[in-house]
Amino acid sequence: FIPVAERFGIASRLDRWIIRTALSQHGPAMKSGAITLGFNLSAQTLSDPLLWDFVDAVIAETGAPHSGIGFEITETAAVTNFDAAEQFVRKARERQCRVSLDDFGAGMSSFEYLRRFPVDQIKIDGSFIENIAQSRFDREIVSAITGIAKSLGCAVVAEKIEEQAALDILRDMGVAYGQGFLLHRPEPLKAIVARASAEAPRKRFG
Repeated sequence: FIPVAERFGIASRLDRWIIRTALSQHGPAMKSGAITLGFNLSAQTLSDPLLWDFVDAVIAETGAPHSGIGFEITETAAVTNFDAAEQFVRKARERQCRVSLDDFGAGMSSFEYLRRFPVDQIKIDGSFIENIAQSRFDREIVSAITGIAKSLGCAVVAEKIEEQAALDILRDMGVAYGQGFLLHRPEPLKAIVARASAEAPRKRFG
């Protein structure tokens, strides 16, 4: 439904609803340090010059900490207002929010986005990860992206880790973070928040 929302110009309204709902429901858990939340932003949303005013207002209402919020820019999306997008990213970083460049390497704009947006994390597209144990080409691409990211001071996340062999290769390359079915299966956010909130006191005082 996301392509449909973008086609009819309502992706920004949808993203705003998600941000407000998530921070309203889980602000206390975020404030306690139990969880952090990341939001994928559509290009339409990112191109909205009034986006940060909205986010600032919701944070003030909910008490969610800036440091517990991350924004992911989908690299394959076409940003239509680079100035507005760049301003949003800079404001987010100034307020200690995390900013990630998602699906890196999947589209033609990867390095242009990296040059324009001061992100602090790069997520390597899963198409380069899923066959990394068998493909020398994919290993070279991932190694090159990792080297560039580290030289820029960016953390690196590998997407779509589904095999132990892939995880071992990525560790040897110095990739510090990963996501994929091998590490954790998707589950409802409420279940994650409940478990994390229950574990947080033990981590703090145990």
